[in-house]
Amino acid sequence: MKKMLVLLAVVVGIFAFSTGAFAAGTIDDITCLSCDKCTLGILACDVAGQGGSDACGYFDYDYNNGQGYGYESGRTSLSNCRAIFPICDCADTATTFVAGHTIGVRMTIMVDGAYGQKGAYWSDPADADIEFGKYTSKTLACSTAGYGSNFGPGTFWKTDATGTSTTQVNTLASGTVCAIAAGNQATLLVTNVTAGAVISADDETYKRSYWKLDVPPIRIDPNVLHNCEVISVKIELLDQSTGGICADCAAVCECIVDVAKVCCESVSGSASCLYPYFSSTAAATDEQPFWNGIVVVNTSSVAGTATLTIYQQDGVVGSFTTPTIAAHSMYVAALENIAFSGTGLGDLPVYVNVTTTFPSMDGFAIVANHWTGESMGYLCRKPLTKG
Repeated sequence: MKKMLVLLAVVVGIFAFSTGAFAAGTIDDITCLSCDKCTLGILACDVAGQGGSDACGYFDYDYNNGQGYGYESGRTSLSNCRAIFPICDCADTATTFVAGHTIGVRMTIMVDGAYGQKGAYWSDPADADIEFGKYTSKTLACSTAGYGSNFGPGTFWKTDATGTSTTQVNTLASGTVCAIAAGNQATLLVTNVTAGAVISADDETYKRSYWKLDVPPIRIDPNVLHNCEVISVKIELLDQSTGGICADCAAVCECIVDVAKVCCESVSGSASCLYPYFSSTAAATDEQPFWNGIVVVNTSSVAGTATLTIYQQDGVVGSFTTPTIAAHSMYVAALENIAFSGTGLGDLPVYVNVTTTFPSMDGFAIVANHWTGESMGYLCRKPLTKG
């Protein structure tokens, strides 16, 4: 179903970019290639996962010879992700991709197949002068470091819902910014109409028909994207030789490459964990030298509270609800300082069951001798899950 949505979006983009003498039918939609060990990288979907409060960064699909940069998971040292354009799959190779012809490029960011300002944007240090390399095979494109060629200078733009460029963006988001300012929300880059890469006679003679293109850095706004969204880049090769008073560098061939997926952590639900033993809820004394501590960790991306239900050896029960625990933060307290409801809690052993209003948690317990410093600790016990 998602592939169908992407195809429909491409069709919309085709009609949006077709003006004047350039009919929609002149754009050939082909399949972008990548290398055999490429896996889709997963991005952190929350601010803390991006590096802490108000500390976000960019990701780079093909950084370091395809290993990538800025992903939370899904990529390894063996990854080799590339955006490879198989020129011979295009329809107009005999007339467009010939010696002496000038080719430009247009790259447009898409989120779940949709154009516009959707939460993913070109990021500093991106350069609109896109590097690329020309090779005789996909294998050679994947095994060769670097690129060797450039399309020439270009510009960054915002786009509307059809993928059409609207407002030029002169400054890209940079640093650790998470909320991307409207003036920095570039989603399209395009080679200047007077620039481009010229196909050489050697390119034609040696059939260098696999073009490996560098995909520049992208950053997401984690306040907007946090629920399994797929980020793609549509790559269009442009005929820079069309000329004429209304020249707009027609797209002659295009493909789409998926460059990242935002994590799929649930932001709803609850969690629980059992702390099976504490020596008591009382403060340490000469007769009972142990103090007891509890830690409740919110490992989710949303804030919430935790309810501690305590069960004493003689059947006395009490409870306490914590203040709000921020995402990726924790509640830490000694049992003697927690205002459990009910009466009768004291010097007898207890266990505690914790339930939360956030979807995932972890926890730690400590029992320590106040006088000697001897201590023991353990992780709380999460419910077993089926499957």
